[in-house]
Amino acid sequence: MKILGIILAVLLTTAAGVYVVFFYNPATPEQAAMNAEWIGFGTDIAALHEVVQGAPFNQDEQTAAEGYRHIARFLATFLAYHTDLADPDYPQFMRFPNAVARIGWDNPDNPYLAFPVRSDHVYRLRGNVNSFDLVTINVYSGLLGHTPITDIRNVSGIASEDLNVDENGDFVLTLSTEPADGNWLALEADAYFVIVRRLVSDWEQTDEGLWEVVNLTTLGQGAPRPSPATVARQLDDAAAQVRNLRELLTVAHRITFQLALRPNEISEPAETDPNIPMADPFQAASRAFFRLADDEALLIEAPVAECLYTNIQLANVWMESLDYASRQSSLNHTTAHADADGRVRYVISRRDPGVQNWLDTAGHTEGSLMARWTYCDEYPSGITSRLIDLADLDDHLPADTPRVNPEERARAIAARQAAISRRFAGGS
Repeated sequence: MKILGIILAVLLTTAAGVYVVFFYNPATPEQAAMNAEWIGFGTDIAALHEVVQGAPFNQDEQTAAEGYRHIARFLATFLAYHTDLADPDYPQFMRFPNAVARIGWDNPDNPYLAFPVRSDHVYRLRGNVNSFDLVTINVYSGLLGHTPITDIRNVSGIASEDLNVDENGDFVLTLSTEPADGNWLALEADAYFVIVRRLVSDWEQTDEGLWEVVNLTTLGQGAPRPSPATVARQLDDAAAQVRNLRELLTVAHRITFQLALRPNEISEPAETDPNIPMADPFQAASRAFFRLADDEALLIEAPVAECLYTNIQLANVWMESLDYASRQSSLNHTTAHADADGRVRYVISRRDPGVQNWLDTAGHTEGSLMARWTYCDEYPSGITSRLIDLADLDDHLPADTPRVNPEERARAIAARQAAISRRFAGGS
């Protein structure tokens, strides 16, 4: 027994030594502070249920479920941004918005690119315009949800129509405080974020060409290792931006719809939008809030306009684009039919009425829509909306309205699905 006791003591001592050497890891005060930051981050995330639960349009479990998915999408987006993509010293493109970051009527015809900037650096942006109806590049002084809305403005901007491009459609653009030779975009003291909008009406045009952004001031230098304070700030910024942006969009919903419009009423195109200050300054937009029963349709009529690009899209109450791959929830000047009288008639309904210009609500009884007119000779006026019985639709449409049977609709949806798969082959 004495020998067994000695053996047991040796084993326990050895085990304790192994534990101390390989597993015991007492936290330093600095590590404890970092642990506390992470716990605080988790608390902030858990509290985000308030912005979903408190939204005035959140009236049922389906809307609530989509609201929590919406917040999760925001969180994924802004964690990626703040931890990896928000450094203006070493900028990288992010697709923002994208298939996950469905923010503020994100445009299904727009494979966005974005990157951060700072005014004491010089940046070189390379791109290609061949596959796009129009490219607009805008510098903003902030980012919604991260910067006070009163501090966000359009610092400078340029459209592809005003760029010098070569015979292959390639261009090089310098972004800096001081003017530069060739294509140049000004960075003023408050320059913060660049959004590249690349409008493509033909989804079969999938070759985006070469796109590159580099900071010429730091080119060839290694990026520093992030400090604990930096990581803590990144986590705080991500959680705060999710909350702030959702609260901002809820306020925008109140102003844009509840105070300005009745359900199923559309606004005249406006060139500026005080509720969403990061809208494209090269466009005018109309908005509406639809509320439809299963046997109703909303008929939108707009004159044909001389623009490089136009579209209309549906969104849910959280202002996320609907499933534009598997649903015909958007149309543009290429895919929509214009009638002989010079007007375009869009039919919004829950059931397919068998017309070309149908916008599918994807089962939503309520939601929002946006129509855009970009880089126009003159922005249109005289936009109308009418709530009608779906059974009476033919009484409100020209006799030669193009019809679509179920097989043709299925082929159109299949083409959309394939095109979106190709678009995001490289990731969101």
